[in-house]
Amino acid sequence: MTTTSASNPWQNHPAGFVEIRGARTHNLRDVSVRIPRGVVVAFTGVSGSGKTSLAIDTIHAEAQLRYLEGLSPFVRQYISVRDRPKVDRITGLGVTLAVDQRKLNRNPRSTVATLTGVDGYLGLLFSRLPGLVGLADPVAGDLTAAHFDRYSPEGRCPGCHGMGGLLRAAPELIITRPELPLTEGASPWFGKWRSNEHAVVPALAAKRGVDLGLPWQELPESFRHEVLHGTGDEVIEANATVAMRKEDSEVTFSWRQPMRGALADVERLYGAAGTESAKQRYAKYMKMLPCTVCGGSGLGEAAQSVTLGGVSYEQIVDHEIRDVQRWSADLPERLDAAQREVGGPLLQELDKRLRLLDRLGLAHVQLGRSAMSLSGGELQRTRLAAQLGTDLTGVLFVLDEPGAGLHPADKSHLVDITAELRDAGNTVLLVEHDPELVARADWVVDIGPGAGRLGGGLVACGTPAEVAAVPESVTGQYLRGHGTRVSRTPRPVDASARWLSLRGVKVHNVDVEEVQVPLGRLTCFTGVSGSGKSSLLHEALGEGVRTALAGETCDAVRSVDPAGIAWVAVVDQEPIGRTPRSNPATYTKAFDQIRALFAGTAGAEDRGLSASSFSFNAAGGRCEDCTGYGRRLVNMHFLPDVWVMCQTCDGKRFKPEVLEVTYQGLTIDDVLGMTVEEAAEHFTAPAALAGILTALRRVGLGYLQLGQSATELSGGEAQRLKLATAIHRGSTGRSPGLIVLDEPVSGLHPADVQRMVDAFDLLLDAGNTVVVAEHDLHVAAAADWLVDLGPGAGGAGGRVVAEGTPEQVRGADTPTAGYLRRIVESRPLLDLPG
Repeated sequence: MTTTSASNPWQNHPAGFVEIRGARTHNLRDVSVRIPRGVVVAFTGVSGSGKTSLAIDTIHAEAQLRYLEGLSPFVRQYISVRDRPKVDRITGLGVTLAVDQRKLNRNPRSTVATLTGVDGYLGLLFSRLPGLVGLADPVAGDLTAAHFDRYSPEGRCPGCHGMGGLLRAAPELIITRPELPLTEGASPWFGKWRSNEHAVVPALAAKRGVDLGLPWQELPESFRHEVLHGTGDEVIEANATVAMRKEDSEVTFSWRQPMRGALADVERLYGAAGTESAKQRYAKYMKMLPCTVCGGSGLGEAAQSVTLGGVSYEQIVDHEIRDVQRWSADLPERLDAAQREVGGPLLQELDKRLRLLDRLGLAHVQLGRSAMSLSGGELQRTRLAAQLGTDLTGVLFVLDEPGAGLHPADKSHLVDITAELRDAGNTVLLVEHDPELVARADWVVDIGPGAGRLGGGLVACGTPAEVAAVPESVTGQYLRGHGTRVSRTPRPVDASARWLSLRGVKVHNVDVEEVQVPLGRLTCFTGVSGSGKSSLLHEALGEGVRTALAGETCDAVRSVDPAGIAWVAVVDQEPIGRTPRSNPATYTKAFDQIRALFAGTAGAEDRGLSASSFSFNAAGGRCEDCTGYGRRLVNMHFLPDVWVMCQTCDGKRFKPEVLEVTYQGLTIDDVLGMTVEEAAEHFTAPAALAGILTALRRVGLGYLQLGQSATELSGGEAQRLKLATAIHRGSTGRSPGLIVLDEPVSGLHPADVQRMVDAFDLLLDAGNTVVVAEHDLHVAAAADWLVDLGPGAGGAGGRVVAEGTPEQVRGADTPTAGYLRRIVESRPLLDLPG
């Protein structure tokens, strides 16, 4: 192991050190290490090695607790010794700020502007500056920043209350195949009994002399209008006999009133639904339509009418960041002296944040873009911009995989930003897999050598060159240029290939007449950040095929032919759950099999325990003090809520009598504490359980605990859980499906990428089609087919600039093609002797 020594110039580092002694959080094995302050430090190691456990769950968690302990007794009463990270001592620790990719906020109300604080500066500019010149418009007479917040009473649209639209029944979702008769395939709504109005349609047809056996599109327009929109005040009489679904009986009723029409009927039933699952039965026939009052912005009169520099607030938040930068730069010339005096400081702060967003590869994103619509990498960098847009010094920044979701062309800016933070007197801790970013750090802490129980040790610590010289360091091999990348035998895409075609694709910045994907092959969408890969993958391909299979329509695609595909699995980086209840065992359904095993034991039968007794999500066997969470959520009022361990069950979730039952010598809590690797060795039957565990191992998640909280999983880990589920589904003899994955190797060490690519081939071997959007061009170079989007981001992207095999795309004139050519000429990342 490489460490600092007496002859090392770092030994007497003037900024001092953060010193960790005996760290044992999660899989860490008594790690002790000194980290120099005032430099950029990369924490690295294979996926699951324990680097996040050290940097975030130990160092940052301890800093948080020390801050909370300095507050009121009310806060301190909820913090116990068991809530602290397992570490003997940490010295030299100061104020920390962390951007943890496991806690990405996708609140539907959050936008790029709100996440970065840009909305606050814009609100002040628009509320203060126009009033200084005495606008005649009364709406600008006494404004506050709240008038430019769509979710405040002052700033929201009165028509939609800030939502930007209203959920309405859509004719195209009710009538999906107009070439067929109404009750014989034209409409999923009329395909089965969903409303008493269904019985009135034949009576209306008889009254109008219409033959319902004809295709919908051939019926008289007036009749079609009445079926959808109702008969107004005209009363329709009908008698109908309806068979009850759950009883062997019939009900006869009479109808003597006007027809509402299918659209109003859907909305009525949706509004009357008492549960979320009931609402979902009707939501499939509805869509969000832009509000006619605000045009979809959700903003009120002030935001729509008050202008600054010739632009309203409503218009400026709809602009891309690069356009807002130009507007902000030109604005001072259009202000008078009084406005410049007030607006100058605000514009300086606004410009600083906009420049940071630009440098982080987000210039193509609109300020009003919802957090829900951002890719994982875009959201991570947006949150990063919010933390880095500060003039603080002496702060320890902990950044969790800031390079995730970045095209190689965008990485240099990230390196410059971290260096600027360091030069301003801060310490930057990067949890990072990317060898290019690790090579540019000042100091490296390498954890491993393996994952899970095979990791958690300090392999190397020193400068990048020193770590590269350590034979045991897997990361060091990649720094030396000796690490194995991706090896795969391509599947030919020739004249015999069948194709999935999307025509008329229009979504966000993507505007393509046709995109083709070869069936039974691995296709990779490439392009710079913001070129449209995620939009094409999710909203066009994934959603387009799903709706086509369901007989529905997709707004993003004019037509899709799903022939040869029976099902779709969208494998994204969304969390598998937002509370400690969700974990790998419950998500994959492995826990259903495990509970059944425990329920079948003699101990369970003696105590009268069923399978549900071993569920922490159901009353009966769970600890009721924490309702099966194992932890309790403490409302900190002015601070973020905190989860603390349950004192009653000691975090074990269950009642004592449940924990007394054992299966093969293990309690249910013991099993939840096992890693996937350990469980796979222990549970070789039943076959369904063994199959799930095998799939989890194949995607590199053998180190995860079965009961590990979903709130502790990274986006990449959540995605691999979903991929494991798709592998298990795709290998159980089903018809061929389509599996789409967004940045599937994000959060993976280069040494683990091969296992992921091997998982793709497992799916292909079963006859499935796999499509990924990916920035790791080593994966792209190993694909069977590439679709390269660009040439730029945002409005400068969204077009197919090259497609074909990797060899064909490599010869194109695109940013991606240039990096593909460099892969062939790969060299060490460090200038090492010998």
